[in-house]
Amino acid sequence: MQRACTLEAELALLLRICHKYGKSGAQVLFSMGALEHIASCRAVNLQGSLRVETKLRRDVAVDVDKQRMIVTPVLRLVFSLTSLVDTSEFFEVKNKIVREVIDFVKGHHLVFDHVLREDVSGADDLMMEQINLVVGILSKVWPYEESGEYGFVQGLFSMMHILFSCDSDRPFLSISTRSPENQRKSELNVFQLCFSLSSYLYFLVTKKSLRLQVSDDSPEYHSPVSLQQPTLNLLCSLLNGVINSLERAADEKSLLLNKIRDINELSRQEVDEVINMCVRQDLVSASDDIQKRRYIAMVEMCQVAGNRDQLISLLLPLVEHVLNVIIIHFQDSSGVFNTNGSMKTITYGAEPDSGQEISLLCGKLIPLLERLELLSEEKVGHNLKVFRRSVASLKEMAIQKFAG
Repeated sequence: MQRACTLEAELALLLRICHKYGKSGAQVLFSMGALEHIASCRAVNLQGSLRVETKLRRDVAVDVDKQRMIVTPVLRLVFSLTSLVDTSEFFEVKNKIVREVIDFVKGHHLVFDHVLREDVSGADDLMMEQINLVVGILSKVWPYEESGEYGFVQGLFSMMHILFSCDSDRPFLSISTRSPENQRKSELNVFQLCFSLSSYLYFLVTKKSLRLQVSDDSPEYHSPVSLQQPTLNLLCSLLNGVINSLERAADEKSLLLNKIRDINELSRQEVDEVINMCVRQDLVSASDDIQKRRYIAMVEMCQVAGNRDQLISLLLPLVEHVLNVIIIHFQDSSGVFNTNGSMKTITYGAEPDSGQEISLLCGKLIPLLERLELLSEEKVGHNLKVFRRSVASLKEMAIQKFAG
């Protein structure tokens, strides 16, 4: 137990250095060989729980929560060190940090493989964090790895099929048995995962010239998803879910900020409604006066508004990744036309897609882009100038292909 706690404390210290000093702290730790040391940590690869004898009762063995004390902190540290990866230097084969992180992944491939196989919909907070860390690490370094023997690419594509096809209005992101606070946390975690996956896909499309089909060649429900690449239709489905959450988060944030501004004007009933919405009735007793209730309501609304702003800050670059991937495909597409000038087939990936599939894709895409055009900078709280430019470019291309 002492050795496990000592290792946990050492990892916590290294993480604090990374978080306090950012990339410069990560650079110091990397130059001191921190990654090499944790790569040789045998405790990470041990299967099952660590059982140690306690001095309090020699006949009782204690299960050390290895996942919480060792595995997760190690993954946090490796993920922090990946901030040193410069994706612009794709052809720099001497990128030492990339090589060492890839060596770490290969050395602990059983851990990564186990996490990738976890059911995201049923994951608890600890497992969800591990999934996010594993996908975040792989999205940074695995595009540089040419070997496909570990099956991580198939695992990431499989996760894309599961997450990208889930609309944000489905129970996957909003479990009725959870409190509103846990629902907001779950939504943030899932979209963080979607962002890492979209970053990985964006890297493959821009740097490795991966081209996707419009629709799945094997539409059968029981087809092996792990062998399938994501499609443009799947990205369109993701875009729809992201826009739903983005609109809802912007409205909630705007409403909360208005209530915070007018907190002294709210009646007791309105204040109690806010407190009930935030599920913090335990902080309020029947004897509390209106001033205390208003204060508690204001603090809770600030926390929720901060969560909504964090979600918006994540969703906007996620939308840009999706838009840019589709734009690249539209720019690189090559079409085959009938004698009357109408489009017959169009090629994005290995096989040509029919003109009807393109029209259906654009038919789904145009309404989504029109909704993005209606986003208010005032509600969102971010500058949307560059964002609107991408939306306008893709909408123009989609209209042209839809008409063709």
